[in-house]
Amino acid sequence: MMRTLIVDDEPLARARLRRLLQAADDIQVIGEAGDAAEARQMMEREPDLVFLDIGMPGEDGITLAHQLRAASLPPAIVFTTAHADRALAASETAPAGYLLKPVESEALLAAIRRAVQPNRCQHAPRQGLTVRLGREEVLLTADHLVAALAEDKSTHLYFLDPADGTRRREAWLDSSLNELESTFDGHLLRIHRNSLVNPSHVHSLTHDGGQHHCHLRHLEMPLAISRRAWREVRQRIGRDALH
Repeated sequence: MMRTLIVDDEPLARARLRRLLQAADDIQVIGEAGDAAEARQMMEREPDLVFLDIGMPGEDGITLAHQLRAASLPPAIVFTTAHADRALAASETAPAGYLLKPVESEALLAAIRRAVQPNRCQHAPRQGLTVRLGREEVLLTADHLVAALAEDKSTHLYFLDPADGTRRREAWLDSSLNELESTFDGHLLRIHRNSLVNPSHVHSLTHDGGQHHCHLRHLEMPLAISRRAWREVRQRIGRDALH
């Protein structure tokens, strides 16, 4: 059973979501919260999944999501919002999905299915990758990764320095892209047969001359998106990121 928390300042929205969740298998609603402060108090109940409203008075859902992801056992997060244009800002917290209000049953069940796989990764805080930089060994988690590119017979990895979280660094790995996908299952997005990206670092998608490109924070060059991958990329990143 996925222990589930509903966070929304609107009582009617919470009631609708709770009613829809009753039809979902393996979901146990363990509580409701009307604001971020109340939600933080309920985190001691250790939810596996949080349905989180973005636009709440005071502290909004995006701010709260950043705090929840810093926990040792972070829950999967599905944002609920009446404003589709908030999706790109919310993507920085790498949520499991988004639901537009009023929430519909089919979309809700699809979001739950998407949340299951990332949730297993989030509950494995030691999962990561050790890279060697000269004499230094650095342990990277999924949050540190920006992109991985297959070049010749190696993988060129771009990541943020775990010490400060802002300085970009690079390393060459013997691991293949498939192996990285397996290690960080659910956290990396394949945009091309030669490239993986971390969705939380994507700031926009563009279309130019028949080719789609992905633009990431901390990486100057745009990365090509294949036709085969485009549909999943658009679903995962959100339509509002397309320029």
